[in-house]
Amino acid sequence: MIDEWVPANQSSTSIAPALLQQCIAVTAIMADSSNRAEQELGEETLKQVRSWLQLSEEQWQPTLKTFKADELFQLATFFTLAEMTFSGWQCGAKNPAIWIFRVLKKNGQLPEKDAIRHLKSLTDNRYIPYGSAL
Repeated sequence: MIDEWVPANQSSTSIAPALLQQCIAVTAIMADSSNRAEQELGEETLKQVRSWLQLSEEQWQPTLKTFKADELFQLATFFTLAEMTFSGWQCGAKNPAIWIFRVLKKNGQLPEKDAIRHLKSLTDNRYIPYGSAL
């Protein structure tokens, strides 16, 4: 079956920090149980957050500025794991984790190299953490 294209509405283009906080809250359990994370977030929340995968880095910036460095790293972890575990979340070079790492780098708040290596080991997305080399 071919899905019908529906243009993004206002709710899908404005990122809700409260929903991202919910994503942060389930990050710790995602590595062990993606099913439990899915249940805790709920179908509607996952659908809304997944719609933000289509947004540009510029659209993410205002929201990312509202989070602390440790929250940003947890959020990057969430999007990295979500891409690997949830159907329809594959986004390659447009993974929000990349936008998050750019913010952390710009602010001089990158986590320890071991933490970054560990996160990279959890994904087959070659663009994480910093995006395309070009």
